[in-house]
Parts: sequence; structure tokens; C-alpha cells
Amino acid sequence: MIFDFRIYVLVGIFIIICISLMLFNSVIIHYSRKRSTPSAGIIDKWKDILYNQAVKASDGRASESKYEKFLLKKLSKTENLIAYSHALQYLKSEFSENYSNYIEKRDITFKKLADRYSRKSNIERTYFTNFIYNFPQVANGMYGQLLMGKLISYIDKSTVHCRTAVLRALCNIGNAESVVNALLAINDRSLFVHSQILTNALSNFRGDKEILMGHLWSESQHWNENILISIIQFITRFSNSYNIKFLPILRDSSINSEVRIATIRYYGENIFEPARLILNELATNSTKIDLATEAASALQQNESPILIRPGIETNLQEVLQGNSNDTREKLAHMLGLKGSLQGVSLKKEKDGEKLSA
Repeated sequence: MIFDFRIYVLVGIFIIICISLMLFNSVIIHYSRKRSTPSAGIIDKWKDILYNQAVKASDGRASESKYEKFLLKKLSKTENLIAYSHALQYLKSEFSENYSNYIEKRDITFKKLADRYSRKSNIERTYFTNFIYNFPQVANGMYGQLLMGKLISYIDKSTVHCRTAVLRALCNIGNAESVVNALLAINDRSLFVHSQILTNALSNFRGDKEILMGHLWSESQHWNENILISIIQFITRFSNSYNIKFLPILRDSSINSEVRIATIRYYGENIFEPARLILNELATNSTKIDLATEAASALQQNESPILIRPGIETNLQEVLQGNSNDTREKLAHMLGLKGSLQGVSLKKEKDGEKLSA
């Protein structure tokens, strides 16, 4: 009986803990929704404040110091920042000239706000950084560099959402040096952001993408594999000027396969004879099936034939004659599209069926 009673007590405690966690999560969700969805009345009040200040600024009647103190006090709270963001977007879309007069005077205010948010939680810093992403013009003034530097400092001890927001904001501002510095901070602290997220952020860079590529590639020996892959993917999307620079990666068998695959895909987009010869070698002789498959795909993509010497067993033959159905069928399909095998017929016989590439 004592044993049974203890079980009931433990079950009861467990149920109480579960109910408490559910209530706690409900309160957090309610608070987050309330904070992130300001009422229409609050937004309308901010619209009036912004419009009146913008008109006064254009007429030279605005008291900037008084208004700055007001903004610093109000916008230090994320719920006010979100309502302000809605109102600012309205000013931008409906009164573009007034918006331009207004926003160009806000750089010092948001530099000071960046300082204040640096002492807040990761969630609050992410809200602020997303605001800068939506209104990158606040970084165009004389305090812009200081603002960007403060955003980069958020990366230290950040969540993945916060550091992703920082990188997206800096890319939307369009300052190549700050983007590189942000990536260096992520790299040096061994912080993780998925390579595809990094690639997408870099792809949305609003400045000169070739300049950004140059800055990024100048640090190529410094990047970890994840960031290097994202940089190569970014370059693949927007440039064909890295044919020679990527060759050492393509040649070096000691380099991580995923990095080499990223360069293989670059050469699938950009025909380059020295690379084609290496791709052919990888497609026919690589001991790594993923490299062989990607190399064959790249050659097929730029309509280059895969040359296999007659009478010589190759790893490509082994793939097509092997037991990995998915890999064999994928590779056979790619090669069969263009009839790209020359000099040899690769065959697979199984249960009376014959697979020819």
C-alpha cells in the first residue's frame, strides 16, 4: 500500500508540473502576441506623432532634442517599437517625401537605442534588429557605422535568430565591410547559422555584390566550412568571375566534400575547360559517390560529355553496376539525358533486366 501511495503522489506531482508548464506557456504566448500585435488605436497615435514631426522637420520648426528624448523613452520598450514600426511604414508608403525628411534625422536616435537594446534580452535585440532591417535608411547618416558596429556586438552570446537578424539587417543596409565583420564574429565564436540561411542573407545584399564577394573571398582561408559553402553558393548565384579562384578547391581531395560540391555546382553554371577536365576525372574515378554524381551532373548541365576510356574499370561503372538503386538510377538518368557516355557501354543486369547508360 505504501508503494502504491508513493506512485500516486509522484503521478500527482507530475500532473501538477505539467499543468504549471502549460499555464506558464499560455501566459508567455499571450504576452508575446500582445506585445507583437499593437492595437489599431496605438498605431494611429504613432501615425499622428510621426506625421506632425515630419511636417515640422520639413518646415524647420521641429525640436529635435525634445523629440529624441521622447523616442528614446518610448522606443526602449519593444511593444512601442513595433507600433512605431507600423506607423513609420505608413508614413513611408503614403508620404514618401515627409518620410525622407524624417528618417534622415534619426540616425543618432537609433544609435542610442542600439546601445540600450544591447543590454536587453536576445528576443528584444532581435525585435530591434528586425526594425533596422525594415528601415535600413537609419544607418545612412554619420552615426551609421557606430550603429552597425553595435548590431555586430549583439552576435556575442546570441541565439541563432538574433545573429541571423543581425546579418539580414546589415545586408539590407548594404555595407560590405560590416557584413564581413558580422560573419567573422560568427566564425570566430564558432556559432552556427545554416549555410542556406547565410546564402539567402548574402543574396539580398543591397550594395555592390561584386565588392562584397571580393571582401568575403579575401578571407577565404579564415572561414569555417559552413560559412565557406554559403559564400561559394552566393558567388554561384551572381558571378562568373571565380573560375580560376575556385580551381584549387576543386583539385584538392583533402578539402571537405561539401565545400568541393559547392564549387562543382559553380562550374555546372560556368563552363571552364580546366575545371571540365577535373570534373570528368571526378565523375569517372572519384571514390566518393556524392562527388562523382555531382560532377556528372555539372558536366551534363553544361552539356559536356563524360569521357571514359575503353577497357578500364571506373568508379562511375561501379556506381552504375552497384547495389545502390537510388544513386545508380539518378546517375544513369543524368547521363542518359544527353547520351553523354563515349567509348564504352556501362551495363547492369539484374533479374533478366538490362540497364544501359
